[in-house]
Amino acid sequence: MSKLTTPQHSVSTDTKSPFFLLPVVAIALIATNRWFTVIDDEAFIIDRAAKPARQTIELFLRGAGEHQHPPLYDLLLHGWLRFTNGNMHLLRVPAITFYLMGAWALAAAAKRLGGSRGQVCVLWIVALWPYGFHFGRVAVWYSFCFLLVCLVTLCYLKFLDDSTRANWLWLFLSSLALVYSNYFGWALVGCLALDFAIRNARNLSAWWLPFLGTGALLLIAYTPLFAAFLTEMHHGPHADFHVLSVAANGVYNLYCLFVSESVAPWYWIAGVSAGLAIAVCLMLTLISSPWPVRRFLIYFVALFIVMTVLSIIQPKRVMLISPWVILPAGVTLGTLPRQFMRTAILVSLVFIAVIGWFGIFTRTLYAAPRWIEPWDNVAQHAAEVIHNGGIVIGNNPSFFFYMTYALPDGGAVESHEFAGLLPKIRRAGVYDPTQWLNVGRPLGSTTLLIKGLHFDIPAEPTEATEGWLDQQCNLQNSEQLVHDPGAKWKQHFAPQIGQLEWRIEIRSYSCP
Repeated sequence: MSKLTTPQHSVSTDTKSPFFLLPVVAIALIATNRWFTVIDDEAFIIDRAAKPARQTIELFLRGAGEHQHPPLYDLLLHGWLRFTNGNMHLLRVPAITFYLMGAWALAAAAKRLGGSRGQVCVLWIVALWPYGFHFGRVAVWYSFCFLLVCLVTLCYLKFLDDSTRANWLWLFLSSLALVYSNYFGWALVGCLALDFAIRNARNLSAWWLPFLGTGALLLIAYTPLFAAFLTEMHHGPHADFHVLSVAANGVYNLYCLFVSESVAPWYWIAGVSAGLAIAVCLMLTLISSPWPVRRFLIYFVALFIVMTVLSIIQPKRVMLISPWVILPAGVTLGTLPRQFMRTAILVSLVFIAVIGWFGIFTRTLYAAPRWIEPWDNVAQHAAEVIHNGGIVIGNNPSFFFYMTYALPDGGAVESHEFAGLLPKIRRAGVYDPTQWLNVGRPLGSTTLLIKGLHFDIPAEPTEATEGWLDQQCNLQNSEQLVHDPGAKWKQHFAPQIGQLEWRIEIRSYSCP
């Protein structure tokens, strides 16, 4: 087997790794959780994870699947919900833990490729990464898959150094966990298989049989999910291919991976400046990195292009492949002998981080305002309406998340176990538009219609509800919250999303 080689100057024994950064990042993430609204994906997956684990397993064994990803993370989240009884303040703790464990594994991988200096640089990049500060906390599969990709990478590098059975077993198990957590994980595993074949092309007779045997074993272990995987391939997200929209979406997602969604690229000074810095960073890393490290950046670019062309790329999904851009950048920064090139990469990364963190602290430049939509305050207001005998109709999953905790069941559920979120569970006076129409359009002393982005909730019932209330009741007040200056750009390049100029609208009716 081939041994992994790194430049002699890259190995450093006197550089202290700043692992103190990981507890600092953990404290920062937990302390700022209330800054960031529970987003739609969190609400959907937390709600579904509350159901019995047996139902989730049976769903995948039947080949149906859900959430556009395999069930491993959902089952772990189910266990956490049972353990904490759905405590609102603990929901994001596992995701934060996974994110920090992933950072540790990626730093360990960097040490194998670039010595202690590479390890230090990777830790600093992750700690100051604006994108990670957002998506690393979200109670969805993002940070869990980030951890698994980092772990698979580390196990792969260990196996290259020493092809023992123990290292093979760790690589196999981590790869299996990855494909049981994300369908696109097969693409990453395929990249590592290709990398192994290229590295060991001269010793084909020595490794081809165990190599194929490992692949066959991985496929056999995946048998329970094959039907769900094929269903997802057939019925999963498919968008019309328009070259301009696909290219714009790819550029936008690459921008978000570095800067995050805290500063929209249509703020041209910041957007263009950050874009140039990203280009400089990637180009210099590509031409300056040692070949063992450069491979990972090439695989990242290839996977990014595939996701873009297939129209499955979204800011949340690029976290899956992000370790393979962080690792080359950190190792190159730590090992590059040329002072000018190293300084250029460092300045580019710092400049990108400054722009991202500026957006985080100002909270006025977001490309995706869902992070800062005040659904908690809206839910508190709606709960007061309910307590005063009113009716509340909503269409946004984040609103229903906060509404669930604003209106506890009061002991109505005898087991006192966390049963999920509104509107699946019931609270008197709270409906989504379909429920409200189906039960005969009940009215209260005040009837609130609270509209946001409806995501997977159909838009037609909301429109029908609003039309009926406008005709039959008196509109007392209409309030719009969180203006989105980028709505016109989103509508132009992604009209299927149904973006709104105002992210929240609260319509208050008095009905006879």
